Amino acid sequence: MLAVALALLLVPLVRHGRRHGRSRTVFAVAATLAVVVPLASVGLYALVGTPATLGGVEPAKEMTVGQAIDALTARLKANPNDVEGWLLLGQTYTMVKQPAPARDAYDGALKADPKNVAAMVGWAEADSLVRPDHLIEGRGLSLLEQAVAAQPDSQKALWLLGIAQFQQARYTDAAATWRKLQPLLDPDSNVAHAVAEQITLAEKRASGAAQ
Repeated sequence: MLAVALALLLVPLVRHGRRHGRSRTVFAVAATLAVVVPLASVGLYALVGTPATLGGVEPAKEMTVGQAIDALTARLKANPNDVEGWLLLGQTYTMVKQPAPARDAYDGALKADPKNVAAMVGWAEADSLVRPDHLIEGRGLSLLEQAVAAQPDSQKALWLLGIAQFQQARYTDAAATWRKLQPLLDPDSNVAHAVAEQITLAEKRASGAAQ
């Protein structure tokens, strides 16, 4: 297209120049431009453009969540030390409300990195969702305690640890844990109000138990 446009433009100019006695150098320059410019344009497009689209190549189709999970699982089998991959798989399973495989994914992350706080918290949460009583105890409780010790400002770890302590009737401990969470929250948020209510409830339970 560029070559045709140049030809339509340059040929009349060359003819006009020759009728007025101009040298053939003008013709040579015009011919050179007509050849070099299109070739340079094609070369530049090949370097920085997307020439494959000119051949009718279809764009990549979007993957479904199931296909994405299968692809990620296959990648993790080949590279089991990919901590971020395991975390992403666990988060994806959690999103689609499949806590059992989510727990397995977080377990894979912990095998690759036993001190990973996100994996500790994710495992504890997934395990509580798998259990019919939704209790956080045993390994889940231990992981949350380790997570808070390693990262004291982990909001989710503090929240879940407080729940675990509340479930075990350790109301004073639960209130203390949630008080550590309060400064990390926006005081005007619904989450902050909910945490404040849980602290009040825990303190009332602790007072009743003491009496």
